[in-house]
Amino acid sequence: MMQRRLVLGLLAAFGLGACSIPSVEGDAQRATEATALSTYLVEGRDDALLARMSSDNDPATVRVQLPMIRTFAPAGPAPEPKSLGWRSDASTNGQRYSLAQEYEYPDRFVRTDTTFLKEGASWKVESFNVNARMKPAAAAAAAAPSAAPSAPP
Repeated sequence: MMQRRLVLGLLAAFGLGACSIPSVEGDAQRATEATALSTYLVEGRDDALLARMSSDNDPATVRVQLPMIRTFAPAGPAPEPKSLGWRSDASTNGQRYSLAQEYEYPDRFVRTDTTFLKEGASWKVESFNVNARMKPAAAAAAAAPSAAPSAPP
């Protein structure tokens, strides 16, 4: 009888616990928007990128940063991103959704971290961070001295 109660108690605890476990799948619409931001960045579509920014961002300040940020990713179409994770939270400071994506290029990995802020009924970009990590072969080739003969002085 005692074992039966223990088993029933454990089943009830696991059942209730499963109700509070969030989905491991992120918000597909936010992921699509984050991917679009990367596309806008690479294609030089600054106005489209700025239109997605939250009211907390000064468009002029963001605009002057875009040329430098653009250097992290090679020109041309971006590959499909790999999701690295997401986070959703709500507080007295607002509702936010953050996600990280990684793009693999032949010579580097480009990681984007995007945080969306709920403004009224829509989600706007609060922050968009881009970092690059060179692949070992590309980094070694860049560090190697040139094989071309140099001209005499």
